[in-house]
Amino acid sequence: MASSTFDQLQDQIAIAETHANRAGTKDEAFTATLDAAELCMRALKLTSDEECKERIDRKCRALLDVAEHIKNPGRRTEDDSQGTRRASVPRTLMSRLRLKEPRSRRQLTTREQIIVLKGSKLHGAVFPPWKSPPEASEFELPQGQLKYVDDFDFQFSDLQLEVFDGWRRPNEIISRSNLVSPQKDRNRGLIGALPARVDLVQDLTTDCSVVASLSAETARSERGHPKILPVIMYPYDISNRQPAVSPNGKYIIKLHFNGCDRKVAIDDRLPSSKTSRFLYVVDRNDASLLWPALIEKAYLKARGGYDLAGSNSGTDLWMLTGWIPEQLFLQSDEIDRVSFGFKIHQAFSYGDVLITMGTGRLTEFEEEGMGLAGEHDYAVLDIKEDRDQRLALVKNPWSRATVWKGSTAYTQLVNDVTFKKSAKENAVGQAPSNELVPGTFWMNLNDIFQSFESMYLNWNPALFSCREDLHFTWDLVTSRGPPGSFASNPQYEIRSSEGCDAWILLSRHFKSRQNPSSGERSEEANMNRGFISLYAYRDKGERIIKSDEASVRGPYVDSPNTLLKLELPSISSYTIVISEQALPRTSFAFTLSAFSSEPLHLKEAREKYTHCVFQHGAWTTTSSGGSASSSTYLCNPSFSTQLDAMSDMALLLEAEDYNVYVHVKLIWAHRRSAKITTRDIIGDSGEYTKGFALAQLKNVEPGTYTVVCSTFEPRQEGRFKLSVRTMHPCTVGRVLPATAGRLVSRLETAFLTADTDRLVASLLLTRLTRLRVSARSHQDSTAIARRPCSPLKLGLEYGNGPSKTVLAVSGNDEYLDSYLGVETPDVDLQPHMSYQGGLWIVVEKPGSTALGYTTEDVHVDVLSDAPIEVRPWSIGKE
Repeated sequence: MASSTFDQLQDQIAIAETHANRAGTKDEAFTATLDAAELCMRALKLTSDEECKERIDRKCRALLDVAEHIKNPGRRTEDDSQGTRRASVPRTLMSRLRLKEPRSRRQLTTREQIIVLKGSKLHGAVFPPWKSPPEASEFELPQGQLKYVDDFDFQFSDLQLEVFDGWRRPNEIISRSNLVSPQKDRNRGLIGALPARVDLVQDLTTDCSVVASLSAETARSERGHPKILPVIMYPYDISNRQPAVSPNGKYIIKLHFNGCDRKVAIDDRLPSSKTSRFLYVVDRNDASLLWPALIEKAYLKARGGYDLAGSNSGTDLWMLTGWIPEQLFLQSDEIDRVSFGFKIHQAFSYGDVLITMGTGRLTEFEEEGMGLAGEHDYAVLDIKEDRDQRLALVKNPWSRATVWKGSTAYTQLVNDVTFKKSAKENAVGQAPSNELVPGTFWMNLNDIFQSFESMYLNWNPALFSCREDLHFTWDLVTSRGPPGSFASNPQYEIRSSEGCDAWILLSRHFKSRQNPSSGERSEEANMNRGFISLYAYRDKGERIIKSDEASVRGPYVDSPNTLLKLELPSISSYTIVISEQALPRTSFAFTLSAFSSEPLHLKEAREKYTHCVFQHGAWTTTSSGGSASSSTYLCNPSFSTQLDAMSDMALLLEAEDYNVYVHVKLIWAHRRSAKITTRDIIGDSGEYTKGFALAQLKNVEPGTYTVVCSTFEPRQEGRFKLSVRTMHPCTVGRVLPATAGRLVSRLETAFLTADTDRLVASLLLTRLTRLRVSARSHQDSTAIARRPCSPLKLGLEYGNGPSKTVLAVSGNDEYLDSYLGVETPDVDLQPHMSYQGGLWIVVEKPGSTALGYTTEDVHVDVLSDAPIEVRPWSIGKE
């Protein structure tokens, strides 16, 4: 098989040389010579015969010299350092011969292979990974057999269905519409690019981004650069460098999505229309040119149908060409327009970038005034520089296109003799015509920045020599954290031994638009909601817990792709974190691709804390004690942590309700007490923060500690997750609440009026009892705002009058905020005390009515080890 392929290449080289010798123009000769040189390079890889290799290598060098002479007749060859004569190859030639698209060398794990295979199934169809070009036999039509029919169920919008007139083969469409004149080669018009300039437009389809993408690529080839799109379509006629007509009506297109190049098989039927409108992309100059419509059909099959509601041309070109997408927000102040314009112009002239642009939302008045359509994609066909201006030739892909109304001055400039001369000198291949076709207009860079929202740049991946791909899934149902917490986010280490620039591309895989078994539409439309971004931390490749202090971060985009550019120093690592905002709660598959000029290492980020223990809990009305300023702080859920060796420690508290302000604190000892002091605190998370709290502690000594999880406000309800991360094993257990093993007795509500500042209730015991008393001012849960509360003091007294004894008192005998609550410490009581002098629960507020305190409804609870009896409240005296 290899020998047969080598022989075929030999024949193709001879054909290409014949084309070069018979070429009628310099450009045709140049292109044919390049084709022959490329075929020689391919043949070199298929033979092990040294004599044959030397002969082909000499031919390849000779062809390069010929190509150099054709392109630059006056340029002389140079001698390299070894004295070997070589051609000084122009940049466009180097772009074609030297730059080869890099391939990932990573061996995929079994899990990654499964992800890639699962990505093959979309919308009820299968798009297998691309292994090699299809054999010619796949397109043969045996005698007596019918042409190939693809049974995929393409979706159409209601407007499209109104004019849809069935699927028809190209010959039917051409004969019904008289699209080709009798003298024209039907096969060439059907599939191959014609000598005339291609002017692709959309009509009833809503895929402006696709047509803009096709237009940007065809304009690149018309400027003299190698074609990209026709060569992804099979069968392919190598000798004529164009797609071939498939005898059985089957075509296979190579598209890049869901982690790899994939085979998309279609038939040659196109949707016909009952009217003069078109349901597929057409060439305004020759509507019989159908290969763009077939590529469009393959793309729309991968996306689910002709009713594609929206995409962006950066994503589309990534699928069509595999070129690296970058989205720039033109309203950003971070873009230096001068250096940016020079860089883009240079890359564009080399053919290393495809440029499309998108507008944002525009009012009807703005659309009329500017001549631009809102939320619409445009293609950049050409870039020129003249009179200190950098101008772009912009195309609106609509067939009935409006044009920018500020273009008059630039249209006049195009007709200027100086500009025409500049355009001719700057053209890479044949100089394009300066006559504007409908829907195109010239625009300078400043006007582009003011009028468009985004610019989509698709970069030639062959600018890089190395690439690494990594595939993973992210289940946002089970592993989504609060905003600002990266503990659950996918994270990867990227490292370079030599140091280099690296471009990191995150690509979200597409999901099916429908359930193949039921035919019902799924939530695929909702999959486009939400945003993704990339963060980079120069942190030794270790996992990041908190999103603060990123070294580099990209913008959040609603596109399936986002790009981050890094400068990697030698022998240093970055941690790459995948971030999202508002993505649907489901599982997503992603591919992370790293492009660089030097080899890279891409793998999962290391976990600094090698041991992690999770605890789940909840705040309730009785266990939500509020902040440390509340006397009920230690009623908050607490966990005992036993550390056997000195270790760094991270305590991460994540609330289920992201709007709740939370805090985590580490204190000494496995115990509960009425209060804690500064000496008890080992460390905490600082200020209360929304959704999550993180405490990172260094060199924590071995011992037993208590972790307290609190909300800022008391009596807030909600669930939470606590993770205790250490570098050595530790044990974590729940500390029982103060009510554990105790009886909770709720007393009648105590009403402290403006005239009553002290109430007492008699306490009766039947046996030895330990108890504590707590009180809170009652607030109506339906109230819009919290009302001011009187400070309270709570006590437990033995006896009456001057001989009474205060057994326990809240707040060091001070009045405290009754909304936060007050509580006495535990105290042991004997039964006889109830009858010899009496035991009294006392609740009081400041006595001065001038302070404006109103009636307080106070809820009082008694926590005891044995049953108790409490008599009704009565007015008490000092």
